[in-house]
Amino acid sequence: MNYSSRVRPINWNRCVDALAVIISKGANKYQKIAAREILFIYLGKKATYDLIENDAVVTSRNDELVTRWKNKCLKRDSYTCQVCGSKRHLCVHHVSYWSVDPINRINTDNGITLCNECHAKQHAGEPVYKLIMSGGDSFE
Repeated sequence: MNYSSRVRPINWNRCVDALAVIISKGANKYQKIAAREILFIYLGKKATYDLIENDAVVTSRNDELVTRWKNKCLKRDSYTCQVCGSKRHLCVHHVSYWSVDPINRINTDNGITLCNECHAKQHAGEPVYKLIMSGGDSFE
């Protein structure tokens, strides 16, 4: 759905309530999704993501906030592996793993650009190692 064409006059009370749900530790996944949709309607996607990206907890690797996080990390690291200097087959590695640190999943301080080979070394012996070695986690 294209939210940019549906932006309405801003109801600040609803926006504040929606933002409170997004940053609340007590709200469930569905409440947070609904709150994000409300903000999309009033603010548009870009403004909503700009507003919530430092406070949102994402649950899906397909979330647009994850893509924004990856792009920010890649740009910050000059599209270069921070271990070997390669500029090919890049990915962004979570320093504190996705599965154990949901609060920092999209914190740019928790991301580092690595090539597939250096990324695989970070995960040697883990089940995800084969996926990384097959190129399933590459930006190229």
